[in-house]
Amino acid sequence: MDTVFTKEKLFRAYLACRKTKKNTANALRFEINREKNLFKLLRELQYGTYKISRHICFIVTEPKPREIFAADFRDRVVHHLLYNEIYQLFEKDFIENSFANRIGKGTHKGVEKLKEYLKEVPRDAYYLKLDIKSFFCSINKDILFKIVSGKIIKAEKPDYWKKEILWLAKKIIYHDPTADYIFKGNQKLKELIPKEKSLFYSNGKGLPIGNLTSQFFANAYLDKLDQFIYSLGHRYYIRYVDDFIILGGEWIIFELPRIKEFLKDNLDLKISEGKIEFQAAKRGIDFLGYYIKPSYALVRRKVVARFKRKRYNLRNQSTEKILATINSYFGHFGHASSYRLRKNICKNLPNKLKEILIPELEYSYLKIA
Repeated sequence: MDTVFTKEKLFRAYLACRKTKKNTANALRFEINREKNLFKLLRELQYGTYKISRHICFIVTEPKPREIFAADFRDRVVHHLLYNEIYQLFEKDFIENSFANRIGKGTHKGVEKLKEYLKEVPRDAYYLKLDIKSFFCSINKDILFKIVSGKIIKAEKPDYWKKEILWLAKKIIYHDPTADYIFKGNQKLKELIPKEKSLFYSNGKGLPIGNLTSQFFANAYLDKLDQFIYSLGHRYYIRYVDDFIILGGEWIIFELPRIKEFLKDNLDLKISEGKIEFQAAKRGIDFLGYYIKPSYALVRRKVVARFKRKRYNLRNQSTEKILATINSYFGHFGHASSYRLRKNICKNLPNKLKEILIPELEYSYLKIA
């Protein structure tokens, strides 16, 4: 029979999923009977009996408290399968300056583009930085499905493909993870999550943070905003998830009411009023973990403070774990003017760690200085 759900596509999705989740408990359980589990999943997809499994809910506190609903490994495989089928339909129409969760993009590419723009704009340019209030918990599923289904229906694909992909996309978009979940961790951490940032109080709106499909759908949702900003004639525009920046003359502040109106009328979203920034670009811009000025960039103090907290919590970890964590931060630091920062970090490591790590870390900070 004609079907999108073939064993080749499912296995390809499984391999992609395993790259990032191979050491988790769910992945290991799936791996024990891999062929049996994949075949069962394939039949469920082909016969339309596939049901989304129970989620695991937990709270992370760094860099700030967030509520996470982690999908089961088998569901993550399905996420990859759907993503593989529809990614290019959307990607070809996305703007160049949307940097989150896209192949060949990312935070550092976004930072480099902002540096480039700060050199291009006049010295008296301003910036308007905006953030969407409780973005993931505020996504209107009806609007999202209309956006996604519209793209799928218009695709130059067979009817069976459209029918099956629409069915799967709808199932994932409208699934409510709060209806079937297990909470892991300290229950008191739930108190750190404001109601407007929790799916438990979202009244049917919102997508779970962390899923591949949620990240992808977020870009599809906010592409409407990107296209609107471009239609206003703004060349110097950058977005990373729900944080976005416009560079231009002092008059760009007068675009704020139009942006608010567009978000409310078309995407059912609001701007975070307390996070609106408007000032001269030459004073520097706080963006994606860096403080960026026309001629240089610095690491944000919050990122350095977070690293210092982690450094002391690593004392009882393996050398491999310690080195991986420190080098991960050094990779971030290396995209800013941070030679002295990295050198001082090496000097101030606890003696026990110095003996083990200094040779490799000295190479690390010298290499990317």
